[in-house]
Amino acid sequence: MNEREYRRLKDEAKAEYDRKLDAIEMVWKLSGGTSANGAQNTSVSVGKGLLQKAIRLALEDIPNEFTIRDAEDWIRRNNASLAATLKRPSLSSALKRLAGEGVILLTSTGSGKRPSKYRKVGTSSG
Repeated sequence: MNEREYRRLKDEAKAEYDRKLDAIEMVWKLSGGTSANGAQNTSVSVGKGLLQKAIRLALEDIPNEFTIRDAEDWIRRNNASLAATLKRPSLSSALKRLAGEGVILLTSTGSGKRPSKYRKVGTSSG
């Protein structure tokens, strides 16, 4: 290993660490964790902004091509309090809003039991 490779690997590790730390902070906030002043968040309602933030966070871990089920599974694994109040129609609406904003692409519209498929922006299907 030369110095250039060492620095590259070190920078990559630091960037990944920072990304994961940001993800943990976001999950903590979304789950109603204690704020900096020690007050407990007692809100039960899940606003569309919180759900969209959770989906944006999920985009870092789910496959490039995904369905509502992938996003829902990620939220259930990583944010129990949000998952407890999560409704699939709300999640579907949030995904459609993100697609409308250009954050994700709708690659195929679902029908019946077949879910819509989405892809992260900037990725190819292959």
